[in-house]
Amino acid sequence: MAKSRRAERKSERKSRKAERKSRKAERKSRRAERKSRKQEGGKRAMSSWNKSVKRVYEEMKRKDRNASFGDALKEASRRKKAGNL
Repeated sequence: MAKSRRAERKSERKSRKAERKSRKAERKSRRAERKSRKQEGGKRAMSSWNKSVKRVYEEMKRKDRNASFGDALKEASRRKKAGNL
């Protein structure tokens, strides 16, 4: 009688292990699917703010080659607050 219980437990462990393995494989395939979907879509369209900052950055670069993007962000913010952007 003890052997049959052991055999039952062993088979239960095997079935639980198989279930875990199949769930893991399923998660892995879903991750791969999401990743491929991300790569297909490309980049998101730039917002109007990003376009404005980029324009300010390009202006600043023409005048001073050492201008940084951070400086352009600050300048764009000042212009926006002043209503000139």
